[in-house]
Amino acid sequence: MYAPQWQWNYQPREAYFSLRERPGWLRLRAFRPLETDKLLKAGNTLTQRTFRSKENEVVVKLDIAHLADGQKSGLCHFSSQHSAVGVVKDGGKCFLEYRKNDEVTRGRLIETRYIWLKSSWGLDGLSRYYYSLDGDVFHPLGVPYQMVWGNYRGDRIGIYCFNNKEDKGFVDVDYVHYSTDASH
Repeated sequence: MYAPQWQWNYQPREAYFSLRERPGWLRLRAFRPLETDKLLKAGNTLTQRTFRSKENEVVVKLDIAHLADGQKSGLCHFSSQHSAVGVVKDGGKCFLEYRKNDEVTRGRLIETRYIWLKSSWGLDGLSRYYYSLDGDVFHPLGVPYQMVWGNYRGDRIGIYCFNNKEDKGFVDVDYVHYSTDASH
């Protein structure tokens, strides 16, 4: 059963996601976005609204062992603007990536199977992204992103998965932990 707070950004392709292929994990299969390298035109983006509280934190654990060349997966914020932190596979290697409104900055090489991505923000709506290679020590990535209102809604947070080259590859999502000052 799906949690009611989760929604797809676009109509999902049923064959491209599964809760059964790896029990206890969500599998997102990559397919080409409507426009190359446009996060907001990618079909496999699972989202929910963000909360406006004093302290917010979202942490997602991904298994990136089965990414295919051209595939991008990660954690994003979006409304009329967007930002994201994630992983791209290029030339057989995985790299961190930060994007803001489709301007992409490539980060360091990642040679682990698992990666944890985090976004934290407060009442100022300024999101800061982090990554971890062990789930304990988090390192900042990118610049702070000012969340904005737009497209008839407030900011949304999401998990994305697409491939610019072909319909190939997948990412497995172990968990998404969303905490607020009320849940600490």
